[in-house]
Amino acid sequence: MIWVVCDDQATCTTLAGLIKTKGYEVHGIVCGDDFRKHIRFQTPELVIIDCGIADAFEMIRDVRGERRAQPTAVIVFSRDELNLREKALAHGADAYVPKGSLDWAELLDEIQKFARPPGAETGPFTAGGGS
Repeated sequence: MIWVVCDDQATCTTLAGLIKTKGYEVHGIVCGDDFRKHIRFQTPELVIIDCGIADAFEMIRDVRGERRAQPTAVIVFSRDELNLREKALAHGADAYVPKGSLDWAELLDEIQKFARPPGAETGPFTAGGGS
């Protein structure tokens, strides 16, 4: 399961829809509070967080602080002009993708690096190892 966490419903819906077209199971979450409720009880394979959310970096710490979720890969995305790559990686993100284009090709490449291929069995998986 891939979680997409955004502060904008339209972005969340668009991005989740794009990822679903590639065959992945996706759940959209529109705020940090909902994310925190979910992470206590569920462990996604991958979390994609929009840096536009005020507490985006705290959410990364929440994933890294939840023992069960520590292997969860985290991809952060943001508008290019915010230049948050170093900050995201320093807070524990596995990857950073700028929101520079609307084709999301770079984000899809990162998803393929960190998530099981669509339809793969749900056995042991090492984040960052691909398949």
